Amino acid sequence: MWTVEIIGAVDGRSHYELPYITGLLATDLQALAVGTAFVGRPGTLIYTNASDVIKVRSDLELTASQARAWMWRTLQKERQLAVHHPFKTWLLITGQDATSLVASICPRLEPLHMALKSASERQRNLVLLTAVFELYLTVAKTAGEKLDEGLSNFAVSAEGQVYYLDDEYYAWDGFVAFSIMLGVFIRSFIWFDAAFIEELGRNLVRLLRGVFQDSECQHVIAGQLQSMFMPNEQKEHLLQRLIKVLQHPSDAKPTSTSTSLLSTAVAPKAAKRQASGRYLALLADIHANYPALTCVLDYLKAEHINEGIVLGDIVGYGPEPQACIERLQDCGFQAIKGNHDYGVATGDTAKGFSREAKMAIDWTIGQLSADYRQWLNDLPLSIQQEDWYAVHGAPMDPDYFYAYVYAMTYQDNLDYMQQNGMGLCFHGHSHIPGIFARRKYNDVQKTGQIISLAAYQQALVCPGSVGQPRNGHTDTQFAIYDKELRRVSFMQLPYDYQSVIAKMRQCHLPEAFALRMLHGR
Repeated sequence: MWTVEIIGAVDGRSHYELPYITGLLATDLQALAVGTAFVGRPGTLIYTNASDVIKVRSDLELTASQARAWMWRTLQKERQLAVHHPFKTWLLITGQDATSLVASICPRLEPLHMALKSASERQRNLVLLTAVFELYLTVAKTAGEKLDEGLSNFAVSAEGQVYYLDDEYYAWDGFVAFSIMLGVFIRSFIWFDAAFIEELGRNLVRLLRGVFQDSECQHVIAGQLQSMFMPNEQKEHLLQRLIKVLQHPSDAKPTSTSTSLLSTAVAPKAAKRQASGRYLALLADIHANYPALTCVLDYLKAEHINEGIVLGDIVGYGPEPQACIERLQDCGFQAIKGNHDYGVATGDTAKGFSREAKMAIDWTIGQLSADYRQWLNDLPLSIQQEDWYAVHGAPMDPDYFYAYVYAMTYQDNLDYMQQNGMGLCFHGHSHIPGIFARRKYNDVQKTGQIISLAAYQQALVCPGSVGQPRNGHTDTQFAIYDKELRRVSFMQLPYDYQSVIAKMRQCHLPEAFALRMLHGR
């Protein structure tokens, strides 16, 4: 015999009478099984009829006072997030042995892992999956948490409203689990085709821009999907189609699944060309320092090195952003996006910028036309080739250009590279030239003019900063990678940095940046 205490409903109203609840608890337990309407964690007890469901959390071992406190906290959060059915009502159930159990009752809904089985209801399926995305992304933005991605944790009412069923929330991980969820959808639903993927992708882009007010999110997801495993060529084509839509939503057109979609997943212009020569120039953190960039590019031209990768932060801090962009466009080097490039392209400086850096970004925005800012925005977040990977920040950073590789983080990044079969990563962001490398779990940090990578299984290489060195030197810094010998040459060249300081002051940029140039710190 159960004693039931009603704690409260999500909408604050009364929807269930005690005799009805105790009567439902007297029915037989509903079996839980994968692939059926009721799936749950061990310790979940389900009592149901045609209209309502009681879920008992026998896995929570709490006293009555602890259970009440737990449910009140949970209820307040559910009212704040508004992702559960408004009728959901929390219950304290006490048995004859004085055992206290946490439970809830709510209307019986159709779980989405069952609702999405029918291939004939494509428009309804599109609406349901889009609704899941909206719930998930809204919670991420407003609460900094994520919902459980399993479709059995979402359900639809008879009126077509989608709700969250689980009682738990998890730490937001910057779209990592969300990207995995998208990959699982592609692998799981045999009725997915290119047309459906494209429309779903467009809906996702609209949601990302509406919820996060940030066009970069879709590129973060696209980057994470690049490494997703697909079981066959057809599924790989669908994955690449979704990546294409996320990268270029205005360009994507419906395509038959018989067409090779791999060929349509075109990266931004800077990422197209495959480096094929022996030497690869490595440039990073130019920061609108045109004399330094000119010094480096003139040297490389004289040495007949015509292939290179610019590891982000073309602009920011310095006084000549347009001239630097034009020079890089002319030289034909590949380039990726850094956090300052992103800030100037989008105007978003909410994360990762000091007050002075924000001032410089605001100034830079005023110096560049919409076309130049669009060029920055179109730069890829990373470049993956057969024998190397390039990113501005750190290889394990899901945001690509905020995290640093330095003494406190390099081992985690080497772990990530080893786990993902990645041997060599070029990065910027730290402004400090050198390498971190691993040989049979023996990790080292090395600096010097020439460093061989031949003995190492994993290596992180930073060429230093072209435009704003921070290792005590005022010379411009870059590196040259010899692919045949697997050797990095770190270069420093003198240039007229005093003229850059004078121009920074003339443009009324923060004095802190001029002092950095003066002292190389």
